[in-house]
Amino acid sequence: MGACRFVTPADNDLPAEERRRIAETWAAGAPPSSGEDVAAFLDRFAARLARAYHAGEMPYVVCDSIAGDLWGLLQGLWLDGVAHRWPALFQEVYEAFDAGAYHRLADGSDDPVATYTDPAIAAIVARLDGAA
Repeated sequence: MGACRFVTPADNDLPAEERRRIAETWAAGAPPSSGEDVAAFLDRFAARLARAYHAGEMPYVVCDSIAGDLWGLLQGLWLDGVAHRWPALFQEVYEAFDAGAYHRLADGSDDPVATYTDPAIAAIVARLDGAA
């Protein structure tokens, strides 16, 4: 396999300010429930994120950014002993978005989002909705 090339901000058509606005507005609609642990919240949030992406309500770049930021936060909580259970669904959704983050072909002619992320998210959503 040749060298991997990360998908760069130039590979998407949304300015950073617009991505941030969309993410903040969307995330405000899914606050943690009272007494909900971190893993349960992240699994619930991941299901919502996967469904929104699959339905075309959220662009890849925003979903990937949200998943990556939350994964980093989870890593810190885990290392600090705050998170007691690793959120399996969240990890699966994170990995699906992360798979689209870099090109496998050195010339960047492949489409990692269409090849890896889209089918993985579709399978997750189908399973969540009882179709698989």
